[in-house]
Amino acid sequence: MLDRLQAFFDQHSRILLTTHENPDGDGIGACLGLAHYLRFLGKEARIVVSPSLPSNLHWLDTEGWIERYDPAGPHLELAAWPDAWLLVDASEPHRLGAMYPAFESTKAPRACLDHHLKEAPRGFEQEFTDPKATASGELVYDLAAPRMGLPLPVSMAEAIYASLISDTGNFRFSNSTGKVHRMAAGLIEQGVQPARSYQRIYLQDTPSKVKLWGRALERMALLGGGSFGLMVITLEDLRECGATHDDLDELVQEPTRLASVEVAGLLYELADGRIKLSLRSKEAVDVNAVCKLFSGGGHRLASGAKLDGPVLAAKARVEAAVLDQLDRDLSRI
Repeated sequence: MLDRLQAFFDQHSRILLTTHENPDGDGIGACLGLAHYLRFLGKEARIVVSPSLPSNLHWLDTEGWIERYDPAGPHLELAAWPDAWLLVDASEPHRLGAMYPAFESTKAPRACLDHHLKEAPRGFEQEFTDPKATASGELVYDLAAPRMGLPLPVSMAEAIYASLISDTGNFRFSNSTGKVHRMAAGLIEQGVQPARSYQRIYLQDTPSKVKLWGRALERMALLGGGSFGLMVITLEDLRECGATHDDLDELVQEPTRLASVEVAGLLYELADGRIKLSLRSKEAVDVNAVCKLFSGGGHRLASGAKLDGPVLAAKARVEAAVLDQLDRDLSRI
């Protein structure tokens, strides 16, 4: 797969890198790693994100390469710029959000680079996916390191390391393979400072975020005899707490602190009226199977989807689906 990806890059000179809307550490880290690599190859590369770069990831963009999507301003003609468009850390074009119309209208070949479980990706001329990989940043490292040689530039190493810790929960999730630990060790030897990376990504909370998390946890419902912890956040909650959607990152993990909880869930309202679902499983329950019911996806132990509102109707559908999956999977143990 990586040889095919290299051939794709060899065929193009202006490559646009994008990731899913509301980007996370893996999407941003992988895009920055690829931008370093493409410049090493002598290519032009741009990174455009929507709606913005999360505040806890600003430090990764040492070169100022990341552009915030503005369709009425500098990105009015974005679709015409690239001779190749690569969607990173997602294999569903609609996950581009506001950039999707530009993606649809571009004449450039479109491709995706992803590690999430997905049936044959659609909407691309080429796809580069490996669900065995822990993170998209892992794929970037496997592509770039043998060709660039070591050590990598420190800012590139930091970006890839950020992608690894983001998708492994700082190496506490079950996807923290031996390979990923060895890769992380190599990046540390190349100049990454683990304590600094952790502090800059995870220890950046605000009073508004703490207030929002407190509200979510106080109202958390424990269902299925305590095996399913579900939280719901509305737009009104965000306004009253002075918080943003960025403040919800990692919140879905919190119910798994309870010994009885096998599945943790978070539902929150989006500005367009739809409801975002995030699910996490400790080990036994396949939450990807649940999210597939709502045209979503991800991994067996970490998946997401979007549902139509209102929030109470979405909550009822999710509760029924998760409880059914819990009964099915736990009965096999």
